[in-house]
Amino acid sequence: MRTPLRTYLLAGFLLLFINFPLAQSNWTRWQVERHGEPTTATLVEHEVLGSADDPRYWVSYRVLPPMDDQATPLVRRVDQAAYDAAVDSGQVTVLVRDGDLATSRAEGQVVGRAGLVIALGLNLLMLAYGLVLWRFGSRRRLPTLRVEAVEDVVPAEGKTLIDESDGPVLVRGTIGEITDHDVVLDIGSRSVIVVLDGHRVLVADGELAQVRGHYL
Repeated sequence: MRTPLRTYLLAGFLLLFINFPLAQSNWTRWQVERHGEPTTATLVEHEVLGSADDPRYWVSYRVLPPMDDQATPLVRRVDQAAYDAAVDSGQVTVLVRDGDLATSRAEGQVVGRAGLVIALGLNLLMLAYGLVLWRFGSRRRLPTLRVEAVEDVVPAEGKTLIDESDGPVLVRGTIGEITDHDVVLDIGSRSVIVVLDGHRVLVADGELAQVRGHYL
């Protein structure tokens, strides 16, 4: 069974939804590291969390504009070397780009891996789904038929089908590729190539249509 276009569109949207935040975060970090201006901040608090085998070093600092002692402290996880230097000096070196403190980076800042792990997991699930859809969907696909039209291809209602019970075969399916000479109708289990033989296609791509004709 051919996978509907909306399935591919949905998969593309999900992939974008999964990967865009991570890509945007990495791009912003790269921009700050490349173009950010070094700024000295005042260390407010510091703390070591986690276990002895896996310590996590956190610093809280304040980047102060002149006469502004109410600036909200920023909290960042850093490596041990940056942590020790901040504790010893009471200061933290921060890269700031375009005055945007929300995207600023402290010297030695550690990038969390949770977002990357989640994104990779979701991408693997999407890949597995795509493989299953491609493998088992293609197995149910029957050989393509060819029909020579005896009338125009017109809009239709109801279910896709091939009806041979009354005169010329009736083919009802979703419009696929259209050329000057033929049109492809998708009936779910197989495709039918309809040779137009001078007849017209009065239905837009992706809509349900029907036509009568003879097998070739």
